[in-house]
Amino acid sequence: MKRANTYTAAVLALLLIVGSGCKESYFDINNNPNSATQSPAELVLPSALNATATYMNTSFAFLNLWMGYWNWSGNYSIGQQDKNYQFTTSFNNAIWNTAYTRLKDYNYVETQGKSRNQPYLQAIGKVMKAFHYQILVDTYGNVPYTSALQGLSNAQPAYDNGQAIYESLMVQLDSAQTLIQQGNTRVGNGETSLGIGNNDVMFKGDMGKWARFTNTLKLKMLLRQSEKSDRQAYIQTQLAKLKASTAGFLRAGENASVNPGYINSDNRQSPFYGTFGYGVNGATVENYNLYRANKYAVDFYRTTNDDRIGFFYAPVAGTANFVATNFGTVNPLVNSQTSGLGSGVLVSASQDAVVLSSHEALFLQAEAAQRGWISGSAQTLYESAITESYRNLGVEDDQGTAAQYAQAYYSQAINNVGWTASTNKIQAIITQKWASLNGFSPFEAWSDYRRLGLPAVPISQEPSTTIKQIPVRLLYPQTEYSYNSTNVAAQGTVSQFTSKIFWEN
Repeated sequence: MKRANTYTAAVLALLLIVGSGCKESYFDINNNPNSATQSPAELVLPSALNATATYMNTSFAFLNLWMGYWNWSGNYSIGQQDKNYQFTTSFNNAIWNTAYTRLKDYNYVETQGKSRNQPYLQAIGKVMKAFHYQILVDTYGNVPYTSALQGLSNAQPAYDNGQAIYESLMVQLDSAQTLIQQGNTRVGNGETSLGIGNNDVMFKGDMGKWARFTNTLKLKMLLRQSEKSDRQAYIQTQLAKLKASTAGFLRAGENASVNPGYINSDNRQSPFYGTFGYGVNGATVENYNLYRANKYAVDFYRTTNDDRIGFFYAPVAGTANFVATNFGTVNPLVNSQTSGLGSGVLVSASQDAVVLSSHEALFLQAEAAQRGWISGSAQTLYESAITESYRNLGVEDDQGTAAQYAQAYYSQAINNVGWTASTNKIQAIITQKWASLNGFSPFEAWSDYRRLGLPAVPISQEPSTTIKQIPVRLLYPQTEYSYNSTNVAAQGTVSQFTSKIFWEN
């Protein structure tokens, strides 16, 4: 969520034309999953990437609550189902519906890239489809896949097994790498018509970064399955392919982030900033006032002497103190007594919208190295990930750089902070990964918690919380029960507490 470099006015103007009149954002091109996309694939791509970034930055606020980052404000009366996990099929339907709209867009990019012999476009379409399908599987388990994205020709698609979808996505990501290599060969031979250029608002046409992003997604999907004994042989087979790849993984300084030219204007602000921070007039938006700091995270940062506390959160007005309450507390404090979101996550209206941060990528690599899955020093990757988190938050001043502050932090002889002082290295990696994902990716933190039970995030204190457990999934949306009833009913009775995703223990 670092401040973005100014993007070209020409690209911004082009995106404005493409997105004119659409409700989701001024960059969105199509919200109807059953209608044909008419825009050129090159113009669908930036709009779709921006919409993906908006999706990742704004759709999972409830997970910031569940994962110990945020709590509800005492200024508001909050419904019980938003505090006791007892939600219904109407809960956050947009997570499902918006994902399938995005998948339609990327499917169009992929198919148009193939028909026009544009391997880079085709590859990006494949990668981003895999990105969204993984989130769907991680959230719901079995979902429509092989018969999805067919519009009115199949408006009631059957569901596929989540594990089978994962395995298919790995094949698609391998195919994307092959397409990138084919494109690189053609460019190396002098072909000039393949470049994505300014239409790629994530990596600015750098296909090396796309290749590293692809491998990072593959590694993430394999790590999801780390605790399943029956998946170990499959994991090793896939790791052999990763080790054979020369692309590597996302590195320090390589955030997968989107910025088509965010500015402080109506419907043009960076999505996280505009949704959880400030309006164009500089006043706080309602969500800023609704979400406050969570005591679990504040206590962790404070007791480990972590300078990031002042960047994830703002001190109580008129003080230098960080004050918070636990999720679901019966005694919430009003906003004048609690901390809001901080300057490290609310940088400016033009800040980048992070899809997958460089520090998350490095923590993934640190865990894989510690497990012996990839080469490299787990300690070096772990410390580099912490450093990158400090850098992405802007933890620096005239007294020191982000690297210096990070080194002072991870050099402490504190369990789950200093490498040598940490008795369980995987626990240290996941704990520090959790500490870095505050606001950036609560979805990833939730996934790690479901996989490993780390860290020990407290259950809601709401008295009506009869099942003392953070949900393992979401329920299928009401839209499926209304319009695809036969196929969703075939999934049986679904519980947010017991109907686990295939990779969960």
